[in-house]
Amino acid sequence: MEISDPTLVFLLVTVGLVGIGVEVLTPGGVFPALAGIAALVLGVIGFIEIDAPGGGLGLLLVSIAFFIAAAALKRYTVLSVFGTVFLILSGVFMFDRDTDPTSIPVVVIAGLVLGGFMMFVIERAGKARSRPVMTGWEELLGMTGEVRSTLNPTGQIFIDGALWKAELDEQATAGGPVAVGESVRVQSVRGLTLLVTRAMPGDPPAQQTDTEGVTQ
Repeated sequence: MEISDPTLVFLLVTVGLVGIGVEVLTPGGVFPALAGIAALVLGVIGFIEIDAPGGGLGLLLVSIAFFIAAAALKRYTVLSVFGTVFLILSGVFMFDRDTDPTSIPVVVIAGLVLGGFMMFVIERAGKARSRPVMTGWEELLGMTGEVRSTLNPTGQIFIDGALWKAELDEQATAGGPVAVGESVRVQSVRGLTLLVTRAMPGDPPAQQTDTEGVTQ
């Protein structure tokens, strides 16, 4: 296989690194990793065949280092911009400008697009990792449910696809029982009992579904 176009080599290597980067930052997808590996292998073959200058390769490695630092240090925008700049420079110095002058616009456009994409992926993945893990009843906090058994002050509510035992908090108890069909909002949890208050006009509507889950 002969890959003699430096611009194509640059695009293959860049696409390969992006595909692998997407898989590392957001694991679970098979296609980005496979496509990235295939493109990177072809790009490396092209590097060898065109005898690319060491400067272009060095700039490419610096670009990769900036993108890694952006994810590790959570300086998404600034470091990703530097990574994009070095990505473009690596492509510019990877070919002979006298014999292939049309490649520079292609490299600049491709570098901006791929660099911007990497910035987006790194930022989204970093923010996703920084969010606290919410599991089980923690996800119910702040949600609105429908009363299925009058809360006086305890009863049952339907929320998030299941029936839960619920109890009115102290302030809500002063207003009297909450009838079946009314909406309540989860304030906290005590054991397997949800502590709730009457839903306010601005709260989201309670979920409506014909299928009830497991009683808690």
